Amino acid sequence: MRLDSRLLLALVSFPLIGSLAACGDNLDPADQPDAQVQPDAAGPQAVTLQFAAKIGGTAFTCGQMYTGIGSTAAAYVASDFRFYVHDVRLVGAAGSVPVTLDVNEWQNAAGVALLDFEDGTANCQMGSAPTHTALTGMAPAGTYTGIEFKIGVPFAHNHLDAATATAPLNIPAMYWAWSSGYKFAKLDGVVGGQGFNLHLGSTGCTAPSPMAPPTAPCTNPNVMTIALAGFTPGTSILVADPKPVLADVDVTTNSAGTAPGCMSFPGDAECTTVLPHLGLAYGTAPAGTQVLFAVE
Repeated sequence: MRLDSRLLLALVSFPLIGSLAACGDNLDPADQPDAQVQPDAAGPQAVTLQFAAKIGGTAFTCGQMYTGIGSTAAAYVASDFRFYVHDVRLVGAAGSVPVTLDVNEWQNAAGVALLDFEDGTANCQMGSAPTHTALTGMAPAGTYTGIEFKIGVPFAHNHLDAATATAPLNIPAMYWAWSSGYKFAKLDGVVGGQGFNLHLGSTGCTAPSPMAPPTAPCTNPNVMTIALAGFTPGTSILVADPKPVLADVDVTTNSAGTAPGCMSFPGDAECTTVLPHLGLAYGTAPAGTQVLFAVE
C-alpha cells in the first residue's frame, strides 16, 4: 500500500517542528521582542543620608545667638559648624553593610566626607557659601533600621599635606598641622565677646619633624564611633546638636595658658567633661555616652 504524499510530508516535518519549539523554550528572554527583563533585586540601591545642625533644638546659623549654653546657661553666638565622617554603614536585620559614597567635591574615593553647615555669611569663621548637609552613595538593596559612622579622618589620610590634598581634605579651616592632622569636628562661637571653640582631632602624634607626618598612630586618636537605631534612609534626619555636649562646662571662662574652649589637647580643663560627652576618654575621665547625634 502506498502512502499519500501529503501524509508522508507531514510525518517527516513533525520532528523538525517539535525540535524548533523546544529550542524556542531556551531562547534568551532579551532576544524575544515581547519579553521584559526583570532587574536584579539584589543589586545596589542609591541612598541619601540627610544631616542637620542645631543648637538647643534650633537650626544652626552663623551669627545666631543661642541661650542656655553650658553650666552657666550662657548666651552663645555661633560662627562655624563642620565635621568629617567616614566608614558609613547601614544596619538591617542581617547586620551592617557599607555605604559606598559618591565621589564629588565633598566626598572622596577613600570614603571620607565633609559635612559643612556654615554658609560664609554673618560672622562665619573662614567659611564659604556652599554647604553640604547630605551624604549620597550606594548600598546593597534592603530594609535598614539603623546607621553607623565615624567622626574623623582615618590615620592613613589624617596627615596629608593640606596644600596638595584633594577635596574635601584641602580645607585650611579644617586643618591643624601636618603632624597633628585635621580637625575632625569644628564648632566655633563667641560668649560675651570671648571665643569658645570645640575642635576635635587626634593628639599625641609623634612625627620626625613638624613638617613630616607621624610614622605611627597618635596616642589619642579621638575618632568618634556613632551607632544609632531608628534610622530610615531617605526619611530620617541625623541631627548634630552640641548643646548637651557643652552642658557641664562653663563656656564663659577659659583656663589660663590654653586655647579658647576645648581643642582636644591634653591638660585643657575645658575638655574634661566635653570629650566624655562625645564618647571619648580624656585624661583620667572615662568615656561616656555620646550625646552629639540623634535621629529625628
